[in-house]
Amino acid sequence: MDFKKIVDKVSNAGKNIASKANYLSVIDWIPSSKSIWIIWHDKIDGDSLGSVLAMQRWIKNKFPNKKVKAYTNRKYPSVFEFLNPEIEYWEGLKIDEDTDLLIVLDSANLDRLWDLYKNNKEKIDKTYKINIDHHISNDKFWDINIIDWKSPATAQLLFEILKVLDIHPMAQMNTLKKWLDEKVALYLLMWILTDTQSFMIPLANAKTLEIAADLIKLWADKQLLINNIFLNKKVEELKFQWLVLDRIVKIEKNWVKSYFSYYTDDDLKDLGLDPEDSWVGRSLSSILNQIFDADFVSLWKIKDNETTISFRSKEYNVNELAGKIWGGGHRNAAGAKLDKKIEPEEIKEILEELI
Repeated sequence: MDFKKIVDKVSNAGKNIASKANYLSVIDWIPSSKSIWIIWHDKIDGDSLGSVLAMQRWIKNKFPNKKVKAYTNRKYPSVFEFLNPEIEYWEGLKIDEDTDLLIVLDSANLDRLWDLYKNNKEKIDKTYKINIDHHISNDKFWDINIIDWKSPATAQLLFEILKVLDIHPMAQMNTLKKWLDEKVALYLLMWILTDTQSFMIPLANAKTLEIAADLIKLWADKQLLINNIFLNKKVEELKFQWLVLDRIVKIEKNWVKSYFSYYTDDDLKDLGLDPEDSWVGRSLSSILNQIFDADFVSLWKIKDNETTISFRSKEYNVNELAGKIWGGGHRNAAGAKLDKKIEPEEIKEILEELI
């Protein structure tokens, strides 16, 4: 059976394309590849980091002699140092000439790869590529696209893929636990916990909880993750949260209620925090979303040459909102990046134009 034709047929129809048929297409390519690169989007979070570490570990367990590397464009957040991730950095990086398979995780489009694609366009274009993702805004840009936008985290989708590969005769595996071991389970559980905001988002469903339970049964240490990721803030981080919360502004237009706040690199530096640590401030948009009458909220990170925006909502479609400024993501969680510095007094006007 030609799994590539199956995937292309479904992809061209613009449908959700997560299925056992194209799960198995992954196992067609991994054994025959000499050198595998695993990459993800430009902003490291628990979702993307967990997915890459899980995929890397699983491949090394199943194919111990396979050359497999994981790459990112920036230092992973300090909160994840307890995992000692085996990853390298792609700043100015050239893809190894012998690389014959790229696995791209948690990335909806080429823009999320930034300079890696610009520096390696010819090599990437001619190398076979597998994309595993859960973003509704995914534009299906690789050779095999395994996408389930109804999944609350790519980790949930990846677990289902690895489970199929572990038990299917084509994979020549005996037991689920042998290859999907406690470390793979830990990385996937971390991914699910961070991307579902500890199961608070609407997409987190019964299957999500069942998979989390399965991962814990595979000896994923839930408390290790909670203690190191969620219960591990510096006093300076709490002061930073107060600063941001003290700047909250309310907007009301066309019966839509919105709240926003912002921060700058200087705010972080003044408190002795690292502006390049992408985890600092990550939970703040979710904290804003706790406001009882907010249809949606937004958090603006202002730098000298760019501004990134994080949108959150309970019901309001912020994916459509972000799309108006070339962003995207999910219905209740989306983001956008503007290639210029936005002054705080401009934010209200921009949001009123979007609503």
